[in-house]
Amino acid sequence: MNNKFSVKKPGNNKWNQERRLEFIDYRLCWAGHINRADLVSFFGISIPQSSLDLSRYCEMAKDNLKYDRHSKIYRRSPKYKPIYPICSSESYLNDILMKAQGTLNPTRDYLEKAPNISCFMPPRRKINFDVLSMIVDCILNQKSLEISYQTMNSEDPEKRRIHPHALGFDGIRWHIRAFDDKHSEFRDFVLSRIYSVGKPEESDVDPNEDMKWNFVVSLKIGPNPKLTPSQQKAIEIDYGMENGEVVYKCRQALLFYTLRLLRLSPDDDVDNDDPKKNQIILKNKDEIFMLLRM
Repeated sequence: MNNKFSVKKPGNNKWNQERRLEFIDYRLCWAGHINRADLVSFFGISIPQSSLDLSRYCEMAKDNLKYDRHSKIYRRSPKYKPIYPICSSESYLNDILMKAQGTLNPTRDYLEKAPNISCFMPPRRKINFDVLSMIVDCILNQKSLEISYQTMNSEDPEKRRIHPHALGFDGIRWHIRAFDDKHSEFRDFVLSRIYSVGKPEESDVDPNEDMKWNFVVSLKIGPNPKLTPSQQKAIEIDYGMENGEVVYKCRQALLFYTLRLLRLSPDDDVDNDDPKKNQIILKNKDEIFMLLRM
C-alpha cells in the first residue's frame, strides 16, 4: 500500500486534518460508509470543518467513495483502495484484538463496530513499576545496579549486579539483556522475577561486546515436506512464502525463545511428528541448532 501523502508533525493544524482524513479512509475501508456526523462526534469539530475534510478526501481519492443523496452519507465505492497504512489487514486485526482486550486507546479507536471475536489472554506476569523504571534508566544511561533475582535453581532470591543494555520480548515474557557480574557474561533475566533493585552506578560494560545480542540469525522456514502438495501450498500462502520459503530474522540471544514459540526447537523433534501438527520446518536446521548450542 503506497501512501503518497506526507504525515505532518503533531501540534500542527495540518496534522489534525491528516488524522481526520485517515479516519475517513479507515471508516470507508472497514465500515463501508462515513458522514459528517461521524467526524463531528469523534473529533469534536464543526460541521463546516467536517465538510471541508470530506471534500479534501474526495480530492485525494475521488474513486474511493460515492455520495448517497437519499441517506446523506458517503459510501465506499467498488473501486475503493486504501490510501493510509492504518487500513491494512494487520492494523485492523490488531485494533479489534486490543479492543477485545480493553487496551485500545480511545483516541485511536476508529472502529464503528467490531465483529465478535474470541482471543486467548495468556497469564500476565506482574512487573514492578519501580523496578522497570530503574531498569530503563540504567539502559538509557549505561548504568549498572544490584538486583534481587529469583532463579529456578535456588530456593530464595539472590543478589546480582547486572549491567542492562536492552529489553527483549519472547511472545509471553519480557526479558532484560544484561552483563552479569556473577558469571562474567551477558545473560537474559526475566523481568517479572526481579523483586527489588538497588542504587544505580556507572557502568563500563560495552553493549557492543554482547555478540549474541548483536548477531542476527536468519531462520529459513518452509512447509513440512511430509504434507501433501496442496497442503504445502496452503502453508506457503499462510506464511507468505516465495518459492517454498520465507526468512525470519531474530537475534541469536532470542533464538531459543523464537524456536520454542514456532515449535521448531530440538525438543520438538519435527522430523518424527505428525506433519499436520508441525506444518513448518527449519530448512537450515543444522546451522541454527549449532548457533543455539553456542
